[in-house]
Amino acid sequence: MIKKLTTMCAVLLALIVALGGCGKPEEKSSKPGKDKRTIVFVFKLVGIPYSNACRKGAEQAAKDLGVNVEFTGPAKGGDVSGQIRIIENQISRGVDAIVISPNDPNSVKPVIEKAMAKGIKVFTWDSDAPDTQRIFYVAAADDVGIGSDIMDQLAKDMGGKGKVGIMSGSQGALNLNQHVDGVLEALKKYPDIKLAKPLLYNNDQPQLAQSGMAGLLQAHPDLGGIACVSSPGPPGAARAVIAAGKTGKVKIWGLSLPSENRQYLKDGVVNGLILWDPGKLTYLTAKLVNDYLDDIQPVDGSVIEDIGKLSVSDDGVVIMPGVVITKENVDEFDF
Repeated sequence: MIKKLTTMCAVLLALIVALGGCGKPEEKSSKPGKDKRTIVFVFKLVGIPYSNACRKGAEQAAKDLGVNVEFTGPAKGGDVSGQIRIIENQISRGVDAIVISPNDPNSVKPVIEKAMAKGIKVFTWDSDAPDTQRIFYVAAADDVGIGSDIMDQLAKDMGGKGKVGIMSGSQGALNLNQHVDGVLEALKKYPDIKLAKPLLYNNDQPQLAQSGMAGLLQAHPDLGGIACVSSPGPPGAARAVIAAGKTGKVKIWGLSLPSENRQYLKDGVVNGLILWDPGKLTYLTAKLVNDYLDDIQPVDGSVIEDIGKLSVSDDGVVIMPGVVITKENVDEFDF
């Protein structure tokens, strides 16, 4: 009897040990997000309204796509070396994809090559680095064309004559330089509009946008308009125009968020904006990148719900539709 009891206890003990051992790997594999794909967006800088809107798009994409979508960037505008360090960190982490809005397209070339060599797929959005190994670039407008459109709108409001200034953001950003090229190209159509120098760079900082515009108004008291090709430009120019008592006398058109300019538009300080929803731009990019990692390429003419029809060129440029924002329709936009 004792022998049978001993045998039964031994069997029970073996079962308990076996069951306990089976539980360990299940606990280890249950950590949330461990096996999720990771896509990291590296912007020019963080903390300004435009990048905050982009971040929201990235966060929404993470929820909808079921992948890790992160958003980061340097803390100050024009910080080329800081942006490169962040990209290097993502390479060390071994993320699945890196999406960059370069402060300088040439400076990111070596890190893009390094990432691609390690099997990390690299893309650009918002601003391109075309002479690199990036796979495709997602833009919300033709980068030269949007500058031309801003100048055309400004020339119309100026009556085709006067002095016009140009304000950009980071001096090395390719997309901003192309916007400026578009303004200058369109300016050739208006012989009675002269360029007021110097060309202003605000490094995407609101205070520099305001102080730069104040300086331009002092240098050119007869300034008739300003074409702003980065988000802090129009509201910064508006504050300087108000302070100078020149509301309505200096026309302001540019690329900026409606939320930054809503009251300025309604008060007639800012005349109009040409833009896109940066949250949707980032969301779309995350979707296209995630699709690419699943071997699905962007297709020209495809229609994305709540975004519109895409244009895809042979050189890997994907363009989504943009909008013109004025005092009449500014309340339709919540970004």
